[in-house]
This record gives sequence, C-alpha cells and structure tokens, in this order.
Amino acid sequence: MTQVFLDKISKSAHIESVTCDKDIKNGQFLSLGVLSTTDGGEVRVATKANGNGTAEVILVDAPISYDDPHFDLAEYELRAGKAGRAYHLVKGDVISVTEDLLHGAEVGEHVDVNDDGFGFKKATGEGFAMVIGKENHGFDGTVYVIAIR
Repeated sequence: MTQVFLDKISKSAHIESVTCDKDIKNGQFLSLGVLSTTDGGEVRVATKANGNGTAEVILVDAPISYDDPHFDLAEYELRAGKAGRAYHLVKGDVISVTEDLLHGAEVGEHVDVNDDGFGFKKATGEGFAMVIGKENHGFDGTVYVIAIR
C-alpha cells in the first residue's frame, strides 16, 4: 500500500527525472548519479540510498492509467530502466506517507531516512524531519504527515 502524498511542496520544487537498474516503489530515497538518456529524454541514473548520508531525492512517481480500470497506484513500481519523477525535499515541505513507509516512529517524533532508503525510521537524534500528524485518508488508509525540518 505504498503511497506518498505531496501535501505542501513549493511550486518551484526541484524535480529530477530518474532511472534505476532495479524496480523501485514510491517512497524510495535515491542517490543521484550520471546523466543518461531514455525514450523519454534525459534522466539521472539513481541508486537506492542507504540512510541520510546518501539520500538526495525521494521517488514520488504518479503515472496516469487511462486504459486499465484495475490500475492501483498503491502497488505501482517504477520498472528498472524506465524514467520516473523524484523530488528534492527541503525545509518547510510537508508530505504524507502510508504506514508501510514509517518504521518505529510516532506523531511528535523525529525521523531520518530508513537504512535501506525505503521510507523513514525513528531518529536517534534530531532527525531531518518530524512526524506531525496521523490521518485517515479513507480509501488510502492511515497516513502519517511528515514535515521536513
């Protein structure tokens, strides 16, 4: 049920077109590499991040499927070699993530990038973000609201 919602992102947010050699889900933090080209144009080759030190962007790709009534964004993966959209998160940004992207933290606690780069974990120190809320998104289930500090 992996989903990321861009609640409060600057209209001038820096967005990267990325590709990876592995299938990746929304909520995966990535480390950016060299430029490459795909059918869709120029992209940055990315690898899965390992914690805060290598995390540069978060994958938040939202394809539109007009012809498949069974398409489920919660199960969506960016296939290896395909181009997707990733965001540079900055102080003041607010996102919401489904429960599977938050590991061991609750509302009011600070978070860091999870060790495998997939979602967030409870920070041992100040963290780079804070869980500021827990909401029910109806069809999408419970989400945690995270403010970037």
